[in-house]
Amino acid sequence: MSSTRTRLAVVAAAALALAAPLAISNADAATTHTAAAKPDSAAAASFTAAEVLAGVQANMTTAKKVSSKAHINTMTRAQNVNVYQVATGVYAYSSGMAIDTDGSDADPDPDHQGETTWEDSNGQALGSHRVPFYVLGDDCWDRTTPCPHFFYKERGLTGRQFALMFYNGKVIGSIFGDTQTANNQTTSDNDSRELGEASVKAAQLLGIPSSGTTGGVDNGVTVVMFSGSSWVVNGTNANLNTNTQALVQKALDSLGTSMGGGGTTPPAGGTSVEAETGTLSAGGTFDANHLGFTGTGFANPANAAGGYADIPVTVAAAGTKTLTFRYSDGTTAARPATISVNGTARGTLNFPVTANWDTWSSAAISVPLTAGANTIRVTGTTAAGAANIDSVTIS
Repeated sequence: MSSTRTRLAVVAAAALALAAPLAISNADAATTHTAAAKPDSAAAASFTAAEVLAGVQANMTTAKKVSSKAHINTMTRAQNVNVYQVATGVYAYSSGMAIDTDGSDADPDPDHQGETTWEDSNGQALGSHRVPFYVLGDDCWDRTTPCPHFFYKERGLTGRQFALMFYNGKVIGSIFGDTQTANNQTTSDNDSRELGEASVKAAQLLGIPSSGTTGGVDNGVTVVMFSGSSWVVNGTNANLNTNTQALVQKALDSLGTSMGGGGTTPPAGGTSVEAETGTLSAGGTFDANHLGFTGTGFANPANAAGGYADIPVTVAAAGTKTLTFRYSDGTTAARPATISVNGTARGTLNFPVTANWDTWSSAAISVPLTAGANTIRVTGTTAAGAANIDSVTIS
């Protein structure tokens, strides 16, 4: 397990190695993704690091704080670091960066240990000079449930869990690789309440002085952790860095979309109805295992021709209305569906592929509705079934 102590931050930047981080353009820092910026609503959103970081920071509010007790900044020892849920299943904090040299022989710090808590896919300790990883507490220091401090076991995180790291105009990918000593700690200034330690490799990629004894930075590092099994990175010490950096743009796009961008804004004046308020044919499920949905989840109709989702909608007056479906299709083929109203088919709507299951787009069709209650049915026409449906907006 990792040990920490206060380091001296120095001004010389370490050389970047292997994978170049994405730079955050100052010109992009104040921009916001809107539907107008993406005229092709079926195209995958592409978000810059600056846009996503701005969205993360805007969501780090008291209402979204998940740590009722503040953590300790590993570098400064100030107890002022909190964790926020910035999107469904995504957690963020800002702190300093202390340098973890565990798992490596080169430039070890005084409390260096040869083993990291988590291992690569071959069961080998992670090398801090080769793998960019971050560090979390090993248990709930407070010995209560739920933990008033952020505790990874309660948040769907495990070893090699992916995170974005932002610092000084750069963003990199990182994985959960080591833990702080727990309540049975044997070294000083080292407990599970600390946040802000990362490996030598993470520091190098971000341009932070990476010495285990004199490196680090006091503040300004934002870590955004993605929970769930689909965000666990596999690989060995030889390729984990490459595999992790390959996920950076996917993570930026997923998080950017889930925070409201990417051309999925409901039409002006429209009324949205969540798909999970409806019913599904046999084999369908209401799920919450992908990022970016609204409400409490989304409809995942049965993967079969004829599998359907029924969504109840109510309108004040009869007339032709536009139905805009918010959907995702992370496969390689579009999923067309028949749209029916109150049992009458009103046309086939195509649902083109999206970048992945965490990316949402929109598809619209005009249909006649009666005054009062209506049932909208989305029925898959191919063996793959219909797309995942998050909501429908009536305008």
